[in-house]
Amino acid sequence: MIQARHIAFVSVLALLLAAFAFLGSCARRDRSAVLCNALDIQIKDEYEFVTPEDVKGFLDKKYGVYLGVRLDSLKLDRMEKLLEEKSVVIKSEAWTTRDGVLHVSIRQRRPVLRFQRGEQGFYIDRTGYVFPLHKSYTAEVPLIEGSVPRTDSEDWEAWATGAIKLVEYVQGSRQWKDRISKISVGQDGDLELRMAEGKERFIIGFPDQLESKFSRIGKYYSHIVPAKGEGYYKSVNLKYNKQIICRKDI
Repeated sequence: MIQARHIAFVSVLALLLAAFAFLGSCARRDRSAVLCNALDIQIKDEYEFVTPEDVKGFLDKKYGVYLGVRLDSLKLDRMEKLLEEKSVVIKSEAWTTRDGVLHVSIRQRRPVLRFQRGEQGFYIDRTGYVFPLHKSYTAEVPLIEGSVPRTDSEDWEAWATGAIKLVEYVQGSRQWKDRISKISVGQDGDLELRMAEGKERFIIGFPDQLESKFSRIGKYYSHIVPAKGEGYYKSVNLKYNKQIICRKDI
């Protein structure tokens, strides 16, 4: 009895596998007969560095003909690699559906800072990856302008990492978030801060030891300004450890 049940189970399983294989072969045959008749592009984030029109134009130029081509002839992995060659695209996915539609999903890099050096500007993401500005779209991220170090300089990576930490420190501080109106880079490469009120130029220097430097800005306001009055000093240098160097001339 047990052996008969076992044989029956194996027979049913074999029939099911054969049925699945048959359906699969039918699906493959159906798929080979379906032509690509439409392109659906999905942008998976809020940025506008690339638009669906950009993606279509890029595929038309770099990949070639896909509309009217059999679905099983489309090189989806090649499409993905081509799209990811664009610096603002961090991830792309391409797939097709039985209705003949080619679907493309795009995820863009997330900028955390924008830099402006004269006429030249660029963004960086959280990893420090550099990518260009867009001709008709500007992401709402903090701006650092002035004599920004060159991205191919020896200390760029450490400097950019520090600049990100500086902005994150300011944005995460209830004391400084609304008081700092501008971050810039002086001719000597020092990061500088300007407050929404007052004309002092706070020289941070290299973006490190941020807690110590901001603590000294606090001491400047709590001890030096009451003694000398607002606007007495034009620059406040915090570059050097445990020092606050104030100057009346800029």
